[in-house]
Amino acid sequence: MTSIWLVYERGNVARNRFFIGKWEEAAAARGVGLNLVLYEDLAFGIQEGRPFVAHHGGLHLPDAAVMRLNQPLLSAQLELVGIAVFNNARVARICNDKRLTHQLVSGLAPAMDTVFLRGDEAYSPLPYPVVLKAVHSCGGRQVYLARDREAFLQAMQELDGAEALAQAMSDTPGRDVRAYVLGREIIAVMMRRSDTDFRSNIGQGGDAVPFGLSARDEAVVRQIIGLFDFGLVGIDFIFHQGRLVFNEIEDAVGTRMLFSSGHGDIVARYLDLILNNLERK
Repeated sequence: MTSIWLVYERGNVARNRFFIGKWEEAAAARGVGLNLVLYEDLAFGIQEGRPFVAHHGGLHLPDAAVMRLNQPLLSAQLELVGIAVFNNARVARICNDKRLTHQLVSGLAPAMDTVFLRGDEAYSPLPYPVVLKAVHSCGGRQVYLARDREAFLQAMQELDGAEALAQAMSDTPGRDVRAYVLGREIIAVMMRRSDTDFRSNIGQGGDAVPFGLSARDEAVVRQIIGLFDFGLVGIDFIFHQGRLVFNEIEDAVGTRMLFSSGHGDIVARYLDLILNNLERK
């Protein structure tokens, strides 16, 4: 029987029970052994000169792991011991660091001016208003809008030394577009919007509607897909001067928009992609 670990950090399990349940249903329907595994229950490192991963409860290592957390080091370790990882360690390393993502994508897609911060800046490196983001932020958390130096310093204090970047603010705040990508396929495109916050994240009170990409924008998405070997991700854009500009790639991407827009089979499709990948190998 094929064995798969669904890996979460302990604190994120309760609010993802619906999604976890979908994985359990899809696995049972396909005769796959699925285990919910907590990051806190794993030990990994080097033992007798070889990489190892061990589960404190004694679970045997799986054939594949679905990573629903930002732990690129663990993803790389799992790959070293022969486990197929989704998303893989390269995707996790680059897409969970907004600086690395912008470095890689910069030649393919327009983006807002972006400055990588040291953490000791007393003045904005860009004209106000400026958006400050922790490089590992997700869901709109650790993202701040500074309209003047006082707000900039307050945001830097809130970031508290976290690795961060500053970006020029787009001229259309509260709107963004996410292209959901499964493998090499664009499976849905949604526009998120908020009339009360410059962030349009669903977790920050935004809502979502289907969105049609222009041929030009779809070509950009496909070029980005060509840079990676994705499992399931969201490629995000914001609006500026009447067009889409690249924003970020979400690794352990949320799926509420997919479920609410008629894509309730997303987990089953993702699991089938994983099983097909294992079969090919």
